[in-house]
Amino acid sequence: MDRKSVLAIVLITVIILLLPTYYDLVGDKESPAPVESYLDKSDEGMDKRSGDILQSETALPEKKIGKPQFSVESKIVDKPTFITSESDTEKIIQIITPLIEAKISSMGGGNFINWKLMEYDTWEDKKVSIINEEFNNGLKLSFQSEEGSFVDVNQYNFNVEISNQKYILAQEDKISLRFYFKIKESTIEKIYTFYGDAYHVDLHIKISNAQNLLLNNEYQFGWYGGLPSNELNIVEDYTYSEAYANMGGEFESYEIDSEGEADSKNYNGNIDWIALRMKYFLAAVVPRKVKTTGVSYSGEGINSEKTILRKYNTFINAEAVENEMNHGYQIYMGPMDYSVLSEYNNDLDELIMNHGWYERTFRVISLLLLSIFNFFKTFIPNYGVIIILFSILVKIVVYPLTKKSYRSMKEMSKLQPLMAELKEKYKGDSQRYQKETMKLYKEHKINPLGGCVPVLLQLPLLGALFIVFRSTIQLRGAVFIPGWIDDLSRGDTLATLPFSLPMYGDQFNLLPILMAVSMIFQSKMTMQDPKQKAMIYIMPLFLLLLFNQFPSGLNLYYTMFNVLTIIQQKFIDGGGPLKPAEKKAVPVKTGKKK
Repeated sequence: MDRKSVLAIVLITVIILLLPTYYDLVGDKESPAPVESYLDKSDEGMDKRSGDILQSETALPEKKIGKPQFSVESKIVDKPTFITSESDTEKIIQIITPLIEAKISSMGGGNFINWKLMEYDTWEDKKVSIINEEFNNGLKLSFQSEEGSFVDVNQYNFNVEISNQKYILAQEDKISLRFYFKIKESTIEKIYTFYGDAYHVDLHIKISNAQNLLLNNEYQFGWYGGLPSNELNIVEDYTYSEAYANMGGEFESYEIDSEGEADSKNYNGNIDWIALRMKYFLAAVVPRKVKTTGVSYSGEGINSEKTILRKYNTFINAEAVENEMNHGYQIYMGPMDYSVLSEYNNDLDELIMNHGWYERTFRVISLLLLSIFNFFKTFIPNYGVIIILFSILVKIVVYPLTKKSYRSMKEMSKLQPLMAELKEKYKGDSQRYQKETMKLYKEHKINPLGGCVPVLLQLPLLGALFIVFRSTIQLRGAVFIPGWIDDLSRGDTLATLPFSLPMYGDQFNLLPILMAVSMIFQSKMTMQDPKQKAMIYIMPLFLLLLFNQFPSGLNLYYTMFNVLTIIQQKFIDGGGPLKPAEKKAVPVKTGKKK
């Protein structure tokens, strides 16, 4: 390749790899299928499950209720005087399954205090939490009564009939909890059904005499307070933080900006689901046979030491069509795992690798790569080994093109003296020089861009791999070599510098250095023009700075690919560097007429 081709490749590489950074600056701003609560067999897409409680333990002590604190709802008023039956003591029920550990309170009629994921750990070796008391987030039901009073159901302590306060479920088990209290002449019931093999819980909200209680027969149900971060890099985690509503296959998104500001928004129409996401985890509320009329967004950004904590409030507006209201919801609180979400058949899986136009551009390739990795994972337990095998597979697939490219580069090297002659002869006529140069290529059947084709084919692959390694939960916390590469989704940091360098950051990572060194050796083997000698070092140094903060999985792939390319070039060429042939070895026609 000549200097212009090399510069073009560098420019294209920079543009593609810096797209996520540009996007952040300008803004763009195994699991079961859905199941049916046993309470309503008519709900579509659900199945009745059987199974008894595997184990129950003695009751935990009750505690007197104190005044709950909710910072995200400004409309909370004193309790209406028509509340007729509220429990005096708060009961906390604990549910433990192979997948989740939840604590649910009688306050609010099943208000979750904690929801932890048993199979995922934080960088502090704690269980990942979707809901926790410290972050003050979760589900909320509210409405305006016929008298005009605003009723936040989370403010009231429901009655609950349970035999124990701690239940341990096996994979095939389920349990239902019923919370209720009377308000005026109506009874509000919230019935939760937990499953031992699911990240979701089914919820039925029942209101008797609903049309005599609800102003305009409407209520709001949804999520308040956003999601907490469970990642070491909290800044990057919150760049993914966003709220969504699926309205007839169209996603309406809502995002608090980098300054922590966002205006409230309302959309009218049927709602298929609402969701809030972070980088790896998701909370979603899916209505089941509910007449929904719209969605409302609000939120606030709270300044922390490192970033803006985004606290989203996303509520479905629903209508009680019947006086004896019985509405079903499915609440998902779990990983953004494509294999899990795709089984729900409700388009929640469309949120995976779909954050911003950059991820959408490479999404098809990224999903294909993810499926290949998942296939290898069925018989290879280590994702680092999978990446190495994948790089070998890619080299085998592109070998015919690489071989042709390398031969083309060798032929180009033989033409260097002749091209120098043409350049000297037509140095005052650039148009004639280009014409004679193309004629020279044609006579010797050389494609001047042939050496660039394998590199250009790699760019979409690198873009897709960047997304897979950076944002898919399969690579999160994946260990390759303990003590060195402990997480393929992050850098292989050996030390943290006391200062931060532009582009490079403050982390000393080894893999980017190995990648740059392998690139230098590869470039030396293919060097044709001594005038381009500086490029041997400039481009690897630039990529070292750029790749230092990239996932170690991507650096591992790129390093292995370079090493395999060096081996491949030695095999094709016998190991010697390309050398321009003597002028007499290749005749040239100057195009003069005799």
